[in-house]
Amino acid sequence: MRMKINIILLFTILLFISCQNSETSKISDSKTVKKEEILSPFDSLNFHIKTNPNNALLYNKRANYYLIAGKYNKALADVNRAWQLDSLNTDVLVTLADIYYAKERYVDSRKVLKKAVSINPESTPALLKLARLYLIYRDYKSSMNYVNKALKVDPSLEDAYFIKAISNAENGDTAAAIYNYQKAVEMNPNYYDAWVELGGLYMAKGNPLAEQYYLNALDIDTSNTHALYVLGYYYQETGNYPKAEKYYQSLLLKADNENALFNLGYINLVYLNNYPQAIIYFQKALSINENYHEALFNLAYSLELSGDMKDARSKYQELLKKVPNHPGALKRLNEID
Repeated sequence: MRMKINIILLFTILLFISCQNSETSKISDSKTVKKEEILSPFDSLNFHIKTNPNNALLYNKRANYYLIAGKYNKALADVNRAWQLDSLNTDVLVTLADIYYAKERYVDSRKVLKKAVSINPESTPALLKLARLYLIYRDYKSSMNYVNKALKVDPSLEDAYFIKAISNAENGDTAAAIYNYQKAVEMNPNYYDAWVELGGLYMAKGNPLAEQYYLNALDIDTSNTHALYVLGYYYQETGNYPKAEKYYQSLLLKADNENALFNLGYINLVYLNNYPQAIIYFQKALSINENYHEALFNLAYSLELSGDMKDARSKYQELLKKVPNHPGALKRLNEID
């Protein structure tokens, strides 16, 4: 199995929750203040809504809490209340668009974002979300149109350059994609996704700078299991198997990961010819995902190469029950028999 480092086309829901003063109204009761101080942020927000029931921003803020928690109906109820209180507030409309997107109501999300832009043509959150939506439809012209509008408002928007880079890459313009990913990290050196995408593009070109870009991504958060994985994969693909194993093992100390286990098994099976160790890794991968068919095939093949024909045959047969007419399993069984 080869992990593919794909250009991101998933619409990331960006929650633009504006910072608000917690003192939305003067609270003169010292006992009330003391009670509020021990509340959680969410409970404190509920308290403010109770004491300020006509504040649209508070409902919008709570809607975002619910959205993050996956409680879409509650989020929708709050954002509708906010919209009733302030129908021209574009932050409220952007939150509503996020909820629609989370509920897979993409057309409604787009309509609401366009309404937000019609009210405030300089709403960069709305402009960038529209740009991302059009990426999903592969309407690159419209996507670029909204990105460029956002950049006219604020030339330092790292997300705008990131979206442009995705569009460039999807259209095969690698040079422009690299330029815009680099602009994104220039605006925000901690832009993890941009560093990873740069690593992927340079890796595809066979350029050793890929390693540094992946290391930059890891430096942002050394506990990031995805960063550990892509570094392990980079070293695997460039033939540095000790380093590949090092990063995969570092990842596994933090979390179970069937793909890291599979790749460790693959390294031991194909490159190191260490079949007993490969068997262990493929078994561990299958313990996480019993329907990992590639791992099951490689486990059977490792058993075969180790000389355990009985167990190898059993695993090939197990695979055929799950994937009838699996070509690899059929071929190996014919070879064994």
